Amino acid sequence: MKQILILSAEPSDCERMESLSSRMEGCAFSFCSLAALKGLFKKTRFKRRLKNAVSRADLILVSPAAHAAQMQTLGKPVLPLPEGVDFEAFHSVMERNLPFPSDLFTVKNPIIGQTGPIDADANLPYIETAARAHPEWAFVFVGPVRAELSSWEGLPNIHLLGEKPRNHLPAYISRFDVCVNTAKSEDSSPVRLYEYLAAGKPIVSTPHPAQVLDYTEAVYLAGTPEEFIACCKKAIGERDAWKARRRVEYGRAASWDARAAELERVLKEME
Repeated sequence: MKQILILSAEPSDCERMESLSSRMEGCAFSFCSLAALKGLFKKTRFKRRLKNAVSRADLILVSPAAHAAQMQTLGKPVLPLPEGVDFEAFHSVMERNLPFPSDLFTVKNPIIGQTGPIDADANLPYIETAARAHPEWAFVFVGPVRAELSSWEGLPNIHLLGEKPRNHLPAYISRFDVCVNTAKSEDSSPVRLYEYLAAGKPIVSTPHPAQVLDYTEAVYLAGTPEEFIACCKKAIGERDAWKARRRVEYGRAASWDARAAELERVLKEME
């Protein structure tokens, strides 16, 4: 049985490990949480523990991905721990009528929506500029607020619905006319993007995270608040079935099933 070691700075990455391990029956996974990658090899006790874990591993997956190169010195094959999407859950947006979220009953279309936290990585001016320019558009945010939003005060077409259980997100996305990603950091997580792709909905995104540049034929890219408005107009008026199908293809390629299959291919090539 192949041994896969996950080295991660985030305890939440256990969820990613479970998503992969449930699809890779011929592999055994172990998880090593790194409280701080900085100075890792100066800590004698942890160095010993790490050495023992590495000695048993056939493949090492590292998170954050930026640290994968640093771990090449461990003497085993190293790859970034991939992000993925529960494709079937989010693709259900296209295939069946999901429950109508009660807190959207009074929100009029078109709805431009985003899931996930509103934090320091969000381009708040994009939303403020668009909301002021187009009061007929509703901007809906489903996720916790972790940023100071005084610039949005007094804008009645911005709706902050708070955090919802993850299994409720497809129902909200099903009511969005446009899905948006306002991340401003290249290293931001692509999970939200993958969920939108699986749903097949029109997407307006900043050029971040870096993965979005792989989908430029199916995603509207905005680098300024003005471009954001222009892209939202295009997305609201989109009638191109090919773009929707292409987004779904990309979402399927980012599924956990596809990620697991790719890792199995890598392990086979190592034999």
